[in-house]
Amino acid sequence: MSKINFCPHCGIKIQEEGNFCPECGSKLYEQSHKTNRVTNNKKERVLKNTSAKNKNIYWWAAGTAVILFVIIYYLSQPTKEYKIIKEQQQVVSSVSYPLSRYDASYSIAFSKGGKIILPLDEVKEKKMVKFDYFIQNTSIPILAYLSEEGKIITAISMCEPCDSKDFHIRGSNLICNSCGTTWNLNNLEAISGACGKYPPDPIPSKVVGNEIQIDESLVLNWKRRV
Repeated sequence: MSKINFCPHCGIKIQEEGNFCPECGSKLYEQSHKTNRVTNNKKERVLKNTSAKNKNIYWWAAGTAVILFVIIYYLSQPTKEYKIIKEQQQVVSSVSYPLSRYDASYSIAFSKGGKIILPLDEVKEKKMVKFDYFIQNTSIPILAYLSEEGKIITAISMCEPCDSKDFHIRGSNLICNSCGTTWNLNNLEAISGACGKYPPDPIPSKVVGNEIQIDESLVLNWKRRV
């Protein structure tokens, strides 16, 4: 059955296909143009919606990529401990520690000209020493030891979460005497244990002659991390 249309000019019914009205002779293609415009408008709306969705997906992907980049960048940054230890002076070629427990020896330090002074020879001999620095009725425990690379490492001798002040070395590990938390003694990166985020807090020091010198202000201004 043929499709029935109407002439847009005279209104007569037209059952035959053609480009002209059989009654008034007017062109009939304008109606098909209207139909095409409606169809084109629908296509444009679909394409517009698709484009908007694609833009949303793009911005979501871009935002996710930025967040991942920030996280990876942050995680790849050297720790404060690494930065300080990297700048410490090497005083011997290398050091080895036994696989059995190796405890720190007590030592005595003194203050002079704004510096806390510890004898270098004593640290070389004993490899790991600790002492208490007294100031204004306050005692601050300090640890000094040699890394396996032969660097001097000085730090506040405290595992703050468990409030321990004593550590020992076993092989390449520095271990809290109280909770057993373990760090790599060469860079103080956590290996195991609940207090891994809080190794003995390293403080810069330098070697002058036979003296290991620590700025007194660094110790006086030190704050607990927890």
